[in-house]
Amino acid sequence: AKVILACRDMTKAESAAEQIRRETGNRNVIIRELDLASMESIRLFAKSIIENETQLDILINNAGVFKTERHETSDGFELQWGTNHLGPFLLTNLLLDLLKNSAPSRIINVSSKLHRNPKMKIRFDDPNLKDNYDPDLAYGQSKLANILFTNELARRLQGTGVTCYSLHPGVVLTEIARDFSSWKLALIYLIAFILIKTPEDGAQTTIHCAVEESLANETGYYYSDCKRKDP
Repeated sequence: AKVILACRDMTKAESAAEQIRRETGNRNVIIRELDLASMESIRLFAKSIIENETQLDILINNAGVFKTERHETSDGFELQWGTNHLGPFLLTNLLLDLLKNSAPSRIINVSSKLHRNPKMKIRFDDPNLKDNYDPDLAYGQSKLANILFTNELARRLQGTGVTCYSLHPGVVLTEIARDFSSWKLALIYLIAFILIKTPEDGAQTTIHCAVEESLANETGYYYSDCKRKDP
């Protein structure tokens, strides 16, 4: 497969791409710059893909951010709302015609189990949480939005050959926790050997949704541990 890694940090991206090339023998792994916290960056990336690629079989919206303090994107959106939901929303819609022309194709949105909080809802009156910012609420509503977006997109794309999936990858030991307090990080590492997945293990449900042949006629569902679950 030709694999395009869409990344914000090009130095880290090239290092990751080279590791993939070396371990798989696939030299057709390339990197492109994309910052999901910037609408301009998203539009430039999508324009480049549309102009240079004739086929787009699988779009995986994987990037995510968790911030303990309130930050904003370059466009003035709360950072988690902007990066985790609005960015992938815009990117997907800009690439939708190419995905339709490449059908059968798939869209995978990486969500989180944290959408399950009984108090979780989209704050339509204040989605950017300018009043009473809560980092867990900000993250959770962005991940709930991923699922709602997937469900509605699947409904709208019925009959086009484009199928949609959302998923919980598990609690994965990545740099998403970089802003946690030291005691929270200590707690995370304490339970890491029991509950937390490696990045390789955490990618398995995403891969399942991307290539599992039995899912070809499923769309709009939510998955965890490579199984369909109720969100």
